[in-house]
Amino acid sequence: MLSYDMGKRGNASRYDYLYRRIRHDIAHGNILPDEKLPSKRALARNLGVSVITVEAAYAQLIAEGYVRAEERRGYFACELSPVARGRKRDGQRGGQRGGDHLRGIAASGSISEDAIRRPSPASAGLTQFPAVSPGRRLASPGTSARMAEGVPIFASEGGPATPVPSSESAATALFPYQTWARVMRRTLAEESSATLAQAALGAGSPRLRRAIAAYLREYRGMDVPAERIVVAAGSQTLYQLIIQLLGRDRTFAIESPGYPLLERMYDAQGARCASVPLAAGGIDVAALSESGASVAHVMPAHQFPTGVVMSAAHRRDLLNWSRMDAARAFSSDGPRGRFIIEDDYDAEFRMSGRPIAPLASVDVAGRVIYLNSFTKSLGAAFRIAYMALPEDIAAQFELKLGFYSNTVSPLEQLALARFIGQGHYERHVNRLRTHVKRLQDGLVGRVRESSLAKEVAFEGLDRGLYFSMRVRKGAQDRAVGALQAAGVQLAFLGRGPLAWSGAQSGESVFALNCESLNIEELVFP
Repeated sequence: MLSYDMGKRGNASRYDYLYRRIRHDIAHGNILPDEKLPSKRALARNLGVSVITVEAAYAQLIAEGYVRAEERRGYFACELSPVARGRKRDGQRGGQRGGDHLRGIAASGSISEDAIRRPSPASAGLTQFPAVSPGRRLASPGTSARMAEGVPIFASEGGPATPVPSSESAATALFPYQTWARVMRRTLAEESSATLAQAALGAGSPRLRRAIAAYLREYRGMDVPAERIVVAAGSQTLYQLIIQLLGRDRTFAIESPGYPLLERMYDAQGARCASVPLAAGGIDVAALSESGASVAHVMPAHQFPTGVVMSAAHRRDLLNWSRMDAARAFSSDGPRGRFIIEDDYDAEFRMSGRPIAPLASVDVAGRVIYLNSFTKSLGAAFRIAYMALPEDIAAQFELKLGFYSNTVSPLEQLALARFIGQGHYERHVNRLRTHVKRLQDGLVGRVRESSLAKEVAFEGLDRGLYFSMRVRKGAQDRAVGALQAAGVQLAFLGRGPLAWSGAQSGESVFALNCESLNIEELVFP
């Protein structure tokens, strides 16, 4: 029987503390792979907590891939790979156990569900995602240009992509413009020329970087000094900076299916790309190793467009991959070794449980570059993104690229720092999350009450701004037509069986974004 002293939880909630202790024991091997965990009622009695507390902890462990639930059998610990040996930032060697690699998981404090995040590719609409064989160079999909123009795309099964009318995002519609105007007026009235000049530095305003660092520490469990945060005008600008930092002679791995514009962005900078397929728990690390890539661009918390949450085992394998072959995986004009670009674009919109811990929060080897943006949460008018760099890469940025002038207006940077610090951002994200959850619940409820109830199944609900829908053969036209008419953005992802989906043979899988859904117009024939 598991036994934890709940009196040592400090300020953490009971469920959060229990979740962290069990996760720590699984990662360190104290709970063995496939070992059966106590039932919810038995563990609740032993610890003196409610069954709901244990249920919430188990649910989060399942979501992150540390525990699996088997019907009529109970809960079992998942198997994790040993941590690969590698040189840590302090020059010491890493051990085989999970302690060093998961130090951030065990030691960091509670992470609130109210987090900040980055612009989703879905903000530009959805498109068809052609599968590409592992390691093969991607060809630019024909629909990507329209996606870049902000036109949502629906691609019918086996047919041409057809644009549908675009509509404003929920973030744009719900943004507190009057509050922002007051903050901006105060910024204009009170800021000095010196602070405005500081905001024009290459990495951005020190004040905004401190505000972002504090937010990441409180809501994403990341202890990143403000000096290692770089602010830029949108994620596309960050991609350019990353390529300049790491070197153009590398191969960048992109998930397939994935965000179609990524390949075009890297290609425009002269970088090679390789497509790596998804497995059930995230990017296929074995295929990644065979691709020849030394940089992996991934979305662990909520992969676009499939909605897959990278499992704990895949996270461990991916971090191990980044620590191997450091001497061979090098760039002639950039840092040596392999790197992971963690694109954490909509984690603040996770609607059940706690946000999924970022890879960067448990990376002790300095291999993860963390990306985020405010565009999805604040609206398309705010082209402000940021990245948190490992210590060595941050030093490289200052040395090689620190001479750049920042691409974001100093006034906007200083106003956003105030907006975050005064709590306006957190309140806005909470309101936006509630709005999107209401739309998702309304859509799913209408479908389940309709004649399509037995023809449609949903995956990935409450994980973020979009989710997937499986449709049985013969029901596609009815389902898709009704959803499109009500303003839902869709994309055809594939036909089952698929490695990353529970779709069966004959079922079609679509990605859905219901930010612009008009629930009153949702009518099924």
